[in-house]
Amino acid sequence: MYCGNNKTARASQKNICTALLQLLEEKPFSQISVSELCKQAGISRQTFYSLFKSKDKVITYIFQEDYCYSPQDHDGEGDWGLRKLCLDYSNYIIRQADFIRMLVENNITYLMYDGLVESFSCCSCFLPHISGDARSYAASFYAGSMTGIAKTYIEQGETLSQKELEAVTLSLFENSLF
Repeated sequence: MYCGNNKTARASQKNICTALLQLLEEKPFSQISVSELCKQAGISRQTFYSLFKSKDKVITYIFQEDYCYSPQDHDGEGDWGLRKLCLDYSNYIIRQADFIRMLVENNITYLMYDGLVESFSCCSCFLPHISGDARSYAASFYAGSMTGIAKTYIEQGETLSQKELEAVTLSLFENSLF
């Protein structure tokens, strides 16, 4: 994925992202070809592949730029315990329900998981007392759990209030079901 500062390349990235989101309103992700995406964005395949390696990377870019949950956004706000994480994440799910619904409907929530793993791994306020391999496992565990909670919330019809979703999330993390 392109991460430079070239204005033309950055504009092409944005055009590709906009084009993909427009196409997703018409058809499933799996039915959108790179050629169709390039045509919609007004760019060549060569430009597409110089900026993104695949359609998945476009969704990943959109997620990271506009929709990724990151506890890092709240550095310096005091205690980042489990209760605060569950409160903040339940708010996030409700705020980003449209985007999460698009991921669920297109069976691409694994991209949300990948983004959350990266976000948790890079965040200094997320489990600061854990390092090394244990931190990688913790980031993966929380990302998987939180992706599953968001997916289930959408699949269940988005019927829980923010407080109910927070309570369910906290209960799942605090209580062992075994």
